[in-house]
Formats: sequence, structure tokens, C-alpha cells
Amino acid sequence: MRCCKRIIPISVLLLVLLWWKPLDASACSCVMPPPPEDALDQADAVFSGEVVKVIENKGIKRGYGNVVHFKVDKAWKGTDESEMVITTGYGGGDCGISFEEGQQYLVYASASNMYEAGTLSTTICHRTTEISGATEDLNALGEGREVGSTHEGRDEKESSFPWWAFAIFIVGLIFIFIGFQYKKIKKNARS
Repeated sequence: MRCCKRIIPISVLLLVLLWWKPLDASACSCVMPPPPEDALDQADAVFSGEVVKVIENKGIKRGYGNVVHFKVDKAWKGTDESEMVITTGYGGGDCGISFEEGQQYLVYASASNMYEAGTLSTTICHRTTEISGATEDLNALGEGREVGSTHEGRDEKESSFPWWAFAIFIVGLIFIFIGFQYKKIKKNARS
């Protein structure tokens, strides 16, 4: 009887060990990044800017990695905004880049679901680098467009107030006023 008491736990342990499968580990590996011109073609957005904030994305449903907020200086592709938000991993084996707040970077980003669904993301497989190490890229890409918080590039029609909307609003008020007057007259006629 004593023998059976030992056999059962040992058997269960052996079965667990036989069927146990370690979790798959994923490590980042990528080939040498393409030349700057090809990287520009492959990316959805290319810009330079300062990291304003790095937020760790801990949400199970929303992905993982870091959400990085940039104040954009210049853009070559994919944005005219003065602020951009991208996602990346934590660094190391998940292909992420360890961005530092206050540092300037040249960023190549692509639409991806890698870290968070429906975002622009960058990895060590892109040519993203600190601006101080991006001389080759900046020479190949050229000047880029200045991006600021003002809307200098918009034409006059786009930035002016839509007067036609104001006119429709006034006409609507007039019809409401006439409707109330008509109801008042009709009510007085019944009395």
C-alpha cells in the first residue's frame, strides 16, 4: 500500500514532464538595413524629432512595448504633424529601440500590429537612429520639410472660416422663428 502512494505522485510528475512544452521564445533577428533611399520607400513615415515622452505599454489587450511621443522637426514621408506617436519594443530580444526622452532621432516607421494594433512602429531592423549617428541617412534623404505647430502650408480657403456654414445656421434660425410665429398665430386663431 505504501508503495502505491509513492508511485501515483511520481507517475503524475513524469506525465507532466513528458507533456510539458516550454513556451516559445522569440528573439529578434534581421538582415542589414537597406540603404536610406530604399528604407524611405519601404517606410510609411520618416521624420526627425525629439522624444518628449516614453510610456510603457503594459496593457494585455492593447499590446506591449513602449509608446513613444515625438515633437517632429522635419519630415520626409508620411506626416505633416508636429507631433507623432509610435510604438516599439522594450529593447533587446523584442526588436525594440530604447528611446531616451530629450534625445533627437531620425525615425523610419511602418504601419504594424507588432506592438499595438493599428499603429506606426519602429524596430532595430529599420534605420531608426539617434540624429548624431544619422549623417549618411540625412545626406541621402536631403533637407526634408520643416514641420511646425503652425499651418503655414495650407492655402487660404482651407484655413478660413466656412462662411457658408454660418449662413446655413442663420437661415435655420430664421425658419425656426417663422415656425414658432406660425404656431402662435394658428393657436390664437383657434381661441
